[in-house]
Amino acid sequence: MRFLLWFATSVLALVVPDALSNITLTSTDETCLHIRTGPVTTADDDPWTLSVTRGTKLLQGMKVSDAEAATLYNLGTTAESRFDGDLIDQLREWGYNDATDALAKQADSECNFDSQNGHMLKKAFGDLGMGTKSKSQGGLNQCFLIQHFDSPAVKKGDDGKMPAKADQRYNVCDKEYRVTNAEHTIGVNAEAGAVFAIQLSSAAKAARRLWKRVPLADELPAIRSVSDIAWAFWNRVHGDAETLRNTRYLFVTMNINKETNQHVQRALSTLDPPKGDVEVWPGHEFSMETDAGKALLGSPVGRWAGYFLMQHKRQLGGNKYI
Repeated sequence: MRFLLWFATSVLALVVPDALSNITLTSTDETCLHIRTGPVTTADDDPWTLSVTRGTKLLQGMKVSDAEAATLYNLGTTAESRFDGDLIDQLREWGYNDATDALAKQADSECNFDSQNGHMLKKAFGDLGMGTKSKSQGGLNQCFLIQHFDSPAVKKGDDGKMPAKADQRYNVCDKEYRVTNAEHTIGVNAEAGAVFAIQLSSAAKAARRLWKRVPLADELPAIRSVSDIAWAFWNRVHGDAETLRNTRYLFVTMNINKETNQHVQRALSTLDPPKGDVEVWPGHEFSMETDAGKALLGSPVGRWAGYFLMQHKRQLGGNKYI
């Protein structure tokens, strides 16, 4: 069973293990090298068509071998991300404010999934056999907040104080970078095998707003993809490699992305009978064989889930796909 399922303002992806054998590769951590991403080429600039194309490619990449996925994305010999483990040191080096008690406290309320102020998902979580309580409430949902500003790596001003965001800079491998103002809140529940993308603000879009111009790729931090950051947090709640493989559900909650919401509306129109709006849990199911399913997977807030699975085949014990 393979499906992408949206409910209320959220998306859930059921992750299904593939029968293909495990592929053993060597993971590397090359601080000074930027992650490579293969371009998606299409003759049509329509956002829906682009998302269908991306979703189709991601679905294929999740199901084939690592070497075949690398060829598909023009990545050389492997599609595996070069960033592995909890990445605490690497993220701090790349200018992130991360893994502090203050950030953990600030993020914790987002992992209360029965909150009247946000995630009212008690019914959904109950049907999936998951608890709604956050870590501070004694639950198993742990949220992480990471910010690409105010990092210990940022160079202080002449007065010894932290500069304003627009003036914050840090060095990696003798090259100076600017902070982007990117910010992500991501939750994990190791026992349930769930990852929750709660609030996402990409480095590219955040930098564009902060810098008042379009950033160049080599101006951005090497670690910037949501899939890599989510993978780091997934690692932080697991004690061994075996439990790391227990990936079952990938959520996006409180979706406010305009393009993705347009895709949701178009996907709903393909149902029989067509729907004008999302319904409460259990919502609507879209087969991954349909353009609607592929468009949701390839949407701006959906594609991280595909990369999360495609770029960590070795650690996940083989192929897993949505």
